[in-house]
Amino acid sequence: MNPINTNTSGYQAAKANAAALGAKLVSYFETEDMAATTITSDSKKPQTLQELQSYITEKYGVNRADKTIEGIPATLNVSPTFLQEALKNPEKMQWLEENLQAMQSLNSSMFAGTLTQVSYSIDAKGEITMITSGSSDPDGRIAKENASRKQEEQRLKEKQEQKRLEEQKALEESLQKAQEAKQNGDSHFTFSISGANMQTIQNKIQESLQNTMQNHLNMEV
Repeated sequence: MNPINTNTSGYQAAKANAAALGAKLVSYFETEDMAATTITSDSKKPQTLQELQSYITEKYGVNRADKTIEGIPATLNVSPTFLQEALKNPEKMQWLEENLQAMQSLNSSMFAGTLTQVSYSIDAKGEITMITSGSSDPDGRIAKENASRKQEEQRLKEKQEQKRLEEQKALEESLQKAQEAKQNGDSHFTFSISGANMQTIQNKIQESLQNTMQNHLNMEV
């Protein structure tokens, strides 16, 4: 094991040296003449990428399909490249654990609504990306109102279509009677057409005439 750096006195320096050696500072004692430290290796510290991945999965839920944070479904992912760097750099390892720990709680009050999903990812450079999704209608009131409005619109649409079909049928019957009267030498006929404007009425007449003519041709055939 490499010697502890004694050029810089103090507890923090001793602790940093221990961390750099992959060890843990157990005790520190300093006098005017010297400083004494006791360190121990952390046998549980991950040494390989596989060990580190297993460690953060077990402790923080990284890459776990059933991971939740405060009851909300969550996903946590860390780039293997960054994990490799953390294995070689104690400061990055400390940063990783601090941030994974911070991800275990949510300040849901800052979101305008109810969270339904959250995900965190740490890329190869240590950049953290957070993605959340949720609903601004937690009690379903807006959804119910929208559904009710759509149902009402559908009923109105069906009612208008039914009215159009009834008018179409009445017009076709009138035109059929007029055609029969013409064939029988009767020059009198009656049309009953209604519409929002003249263009609508003309369109209805044209459509009905075409249908009546087609029906007449079919009968002759």
